[in-house]
Amino acid sequence: MESIFYEGLAHQKAGRLDEAEACYRRAAGWRPSWTLGNLGVILRITGRLEEAEAVLREALAAEPEHPRTEHTLGMTLIQLGKYAEGMALYEARHKLLPRPTAPFPEWRGESLKDKRILILAEQGLGDQILWSRFIPLLAREAAEVRLAVARPLVRLFEQLPATVFNAQSFDDQPVDLWASMGSVPRWLGAGPADAPAPTLVAPQVPGTPSGVGLMLQGGGRNPNPTRVPGGVTAKAIRGLAAFTPLDPESSGARDFADTANLMAGLEKVVTVDTSVAHLAGALGRPTIILLSRPAVDWYANWKDDRTPWYPSARLVRQRTPGDWAGVIGDVAAALEGGS
Repeated sequence: MESIFYEGLAHQKAGRLDEAEACYRRAAGWRPSWTLGNLGVILRITGRLEEAEAVLREALAAEPEHPRTEHTLGMTLIQLGKYAEGMALYEARHKLLPRPTAPFPEWRGESLKDKRILILAEQGLGDQILWSRFIPLLAREAAEVRLAVARPLVRLFEQLPATVFNAQSFDDQPVDLWASMGSVPRWLGAGPADAPAPTLVAPQVPGTPSGVGLMLQGGGRNPNPTRVPGGVTAKAIRGLAAFTPLDPESSGARDFADTANLMAGLEKVVTVDTSVAHLAGALGRPTIILLSRPAVDWYANWKDDRTPWYPSARLVRQRTPGDWAGVIGDVAAALEGGS
């Protein structure tokens, strides 16, 4: 069974998910946290969320508190709309991913009355934009919120009811407690319906471009490089309309506040699954998000072409892995039909 598991692992790393799935099912009785855990990953990223939940619960029963299983199950449950349990299990990311900390007590849901709290950004820029929706809810509970985020987001987030800054050290912060940004909804008991988009605003200034914005680039830290189309596909997408480019190299944007201002006058945004997608959704701009298969992010569901996190967004997903031709056709139809 061990050799079958490692055969499956080799297939999975090479992207041969059907073959990997078959191996993990054959070896399911051997070290369930490995075999069923990996099978659960494949089921989640290929959209079989209910089956993924069942398999991952079985894996977790065999080895409780296994970080990767908890993390995957947490993301699965969030996609299924089971936010309370999903957010709690999603805390396992802290055992797997680096995160900044501060030399104060960590907030774990206790009353914030008369308390000053420091929120530390984590993960990517898109994640920080998504989590920012919960800062106003937090500010209702605390005496003061201080928010430390990535430098390109500081000006954008200054509209939030918090003191926003970028720093590398937090020793001298005048606070009582701290928390990771992605943990805030867990301790508030909140989901997307409690802080519905649009959650950010941007002014439309004179000279703001109109038409349709386009973003086909993505940061290198994302664990799914296939979400960005190659040169031939990107050229075909650019040929669908007279787009306004939203990548900073073309737009001249200094940070996300500048990009948000560019979006303010746009009729629509077409973007791959990157931070610009989160920004457009948080601003409530009509947005077409191009999604590859398999899909690793958890904010997009599989039941339809919508996401509860960004109601103004429409998801255009590959029908099969690598099917950019189908995506191009769907985008063309959406642009022509105005949807």
